[in-house]
Amino acid sequence: MNSKAIGWLLACLCLFLAASVPAQGQTTTTCTASPDAAVRCFVRNAVYAGMASVPAGMTLTQYKAYGVSVSNIVQNPPTLVFVLGMMGAVSDALPGINADGGTPNAAAQDAAISAIIDAALNDGLIALPAETTADQLKMFAHDVCGAMAANAGVTISPGALLRFLDSYLVTAMAADGTVVWPQVQAGISSFVDGLVNSGLVNLPAGLTSDNVKSFGYDVAQAIQGYKDTTGRIQL
Repeated sequence: MNSKAIGWLLACLCLFLAASVPAQGQTTTTCTASPDAAVRCFVRNAVYAGMASVPAGMTLTQYKAYGVSVSNIVQNPPTLVFVLGMMGAVSDALPGINADGGTPNAAAQDAAISAIIDAALNDGLIALPAETTADQLKMFAHDVCGAMAANAGVTISPGALLRFLDSYLVTAMAADGTVVWPQVQAGISSFVDGLVNSGLVNLPAGLTSDNVKSFGYDVAQAIQGYKDTTGRIQL
């Protein structure tokens, strides 16, 4: 997505606080019929006013549906906080560039983002907000990651957790260059148990340490896939 669209996404953080001004062919009643209708009107007006552009491959109708999903995501704190935190880490530790430091490889980062969101959903760490598909959540995650990567300010490295998980991959690397996955799994399991048993991590109701261990292992696999694609030895 372009910079205008990213700017619109950030503006969506307050969509549920604002009403849309009707565009031509729309009536106030239509736009105020429901929160979702207001969002769809907002997106339509934003496109017509040049505030945002419909992404390539999408129709305006699909873009309006995406706007509704974004509105629901930002009103779902557990999912929103998770995505913001993880995408900050990805933008820092898994950039869309190969190991040579100059060859763009956005596909590698995109694959890692999709794998992390899938893992979070499958392992029960987050749930899909209302009227939001997994693909829409991934699209939101991609856009957030891109916005964070554009920040040139001074920040504390948000990719520390991913680099910590990568340390298990580096340690478990066999002589032939393959990863000894049972060793990685055991290391992550021990680490999670230590955090939980020491009280450094409090698990919410319905979430067990096994969920966290499974997610950590899935993310480790996503990291290795990213490293294989970009030619990196470590993050």
